[in-house]
Amino acid sequence: MVTTAEVKRVADLARLEFTEDELAALTSELNNVLGYIDQLSDLDITNVAALENLNESVEQSQLRADEVGPCLTVEAALRNAPKAADGYFLVPKVLAQEAKVYAEQDIVGGEEEEL
Repeated sequence: MVTTAEVKRVADLARLEFTEDELAALTSELNNVLGYIDQLSDLDITNVAALENLNESVEQSQLRADEVGPCLTVEAALRNAPKAADGYFLVPKVLAQEAKVYAEQDIVGGEEEEL
């Protein structure tokens, strides 16, 4: 069983914000999924061959050919973007900020790590 605190912890790690009602609903949904997975463990699979790769059961002829099709224009793709400039999406520098924090921690902590 998953607790609301565990769902909140994962949401915080993913930088997602939920109301208490949403957290309760997500917790319930996750517990339902996990309960279903537990039911699968009750199945008798003694005569079922192991599948190491999902693609083993797919024949190559069943896959469609890659074909060039119509694409969105840059203007259409950026039309609903919260921020855009010079034909690009503008997003916060999340990774750069985190990398800086990690680098500062390594310098302050005195640990040398080769990248």
